[in-house]
Amino acid sequence: MMNIRSMIISCYAAFVSFIGWLMSGVKPRENQVTLLVSFQENAAALIDTYQQQANMTMKLTVLYTKHASAIEKDAPLLSFRYFHEKNPFHLIRCIYTMLKSKVVVTDNYFLMTSVLRNRPSITCIQVWHANGALKKFGLEDASNLDRSPRDIQRFKRVYASFDYIVTGSDHMREIFKTSFGVNDERFLPTGVPLTDVYYDQRLTSFKTDDFPTGKKILLYAPTYRDFAMDGLVLPFSKEQLQTELSGDYILLVKLHPAVKHLAKTETDGEWILDVSDQPLYPLLCACDVLITDYSSIVFEYALLQKPVLFFTYDLEIYRKKQGLVDHYEDMIPGKACVTQDMLSKELLQLNESSNQDTLKTFAEEWNQYSKGHSSEQLLSFIEQQLLRKKRPASH
Repeated sequence: MMNIRSMIISCYAAFVSFIGWLMSGVKPRENQVTLLVSFQENAAALIDTYQQQANMTMKLTVLYTKHASAIEKDAPLLSFRYFHEKNPFHLIRCIYTMLKSKVVVTDNYFLMTSVLRNRPSITCIQVWHANGALKKFGLEDASNLDRSPRDIQRFKRVYASFDYIVTGSDHMREIFKTSFGVNDERFLPTGVPLTDVYYDQRLTSFKTDDFPTGKKILLYAPTYRDFAMDGLVLPFSKEQLQTELSGDYILLVKLHPAVKHLAKTETDGEWILDVSDQPLYPLLCACDVLITDYSSIVFEYALLQKPVLFFTYDLEIYRKKQGLVDHYEDMIPGKACVTQDMLSKELLQLNESSNQDTLKTFAEEWNQYSKGHSSEQLLSFIEQQLLRKKRPASH
């Protein structure tokens, strides 16, 4: 029997379809491109490259959620609009904007892209917000066992709207194939735009002036948990930092955007600091050791060739409720530490040179096509699409 949440979402989907039908006469404008943004990293890389290219003919409209609000800036030929998917007026405006575009680039699952399925004059490109995956998602998500067939069909309608899916490696292509239920013809091996900055020689803007001098930096960046959105387990307490780790480290906590306003971080401004509002890349550059769990952050961080530890205190629970890739423990470039004691031991025994070969191989395999020019290559492909009258038949 359909539960209440499923019924509400089904009504929402019906509303989206109705709006799409009402706008069946809307035609795309020449050179109009829309970015649907929930995570700012990919979009920021594309916008930065776009502004450096004098020969670009496209005009960009950026529709962003609250998690990506930092992306807005004053720039010519760029239009920024905030939207909330649950606001019907925002939803109508977003659908209209998409239908007026020749190319729509999205970075997540947005139900409203389902209106693009039967629009051969509009190309939809999925630029997923991660260049690798440790947890299962899409059709592979473990929580799908509790969902209705109608829910699964709704997911498939959204995935069917993706004419192309950007990928940074053959590994990720295989994950996308099963997670989205698509074939090989859909993939663009341009590399993932968010990785471009890791090949940039410019200095980062992150300042450590507010941190105690003479301390090494641990950056804790866990993923979110659908089953515990307001829960947070720190890898080390203030007392452990001072005693077990001999006062050599401070702990920075970077929460996932979905939970940073829900989970409370017990900071003291000296040993444990909340940096959830700070951009990710400068933090990864500034830290001495990354501590994560099932987050995709490790796939881009590996490009920096710095130590990483995995704090997986709820490993079996997460595997059951959310779902992890097969052979997770063998796949990660480090040991899965299920207790704080194990984590502390691994940190104290850490040798930066001992895991270099593993990290290098991991980074090369998962960033196979991401070589510093991914944004440029994707924008060039979009420019080509603007010249086409209709997209290739892919459904």
